Amino acid sequence: MTPPKELTYKDLVFLKKLEALIYERMNKMPEGSYTTAMFKKGLDKIAQKVGEEAVETVIASKNKGTKETIEEASDLLFHLMLLLAKKDIPLHKVVKTLRKRHKKGDHKHIGE
Repeated sequence: MTPPKELTYKDLVFLKKLEALIYERMNKMPEGSYTTAMFKKGLDKIAQKVGEEAVETVIASKNKGTKETIEEASDLLFHLMLLLAKKDIPLHKVVKTLRKRHKKGDHKHIGE
């Protein structure tokens, strides 16, 4: 297996912009937005959707191709970002926790 291509600066900027857009939609609640619809349904529905997308990601990884797994993982990441926003937990706090664990040698985040 070849090493994965690294995240680029452009990738990280996109995630930052996506998070900002999610917060903007949560605050302004524009009509016709899927994000608005999810926020209106509330935390329980968003959490349920995260669970559904997690299961779909697992199924795709076991039974389908790479393309489907990437699509489901994208859905999972997006809905996780919605959940974090609803809980007012910025993505950088999650990344900070991962970085702390890695620095301490507590590699639970990578399955050790």
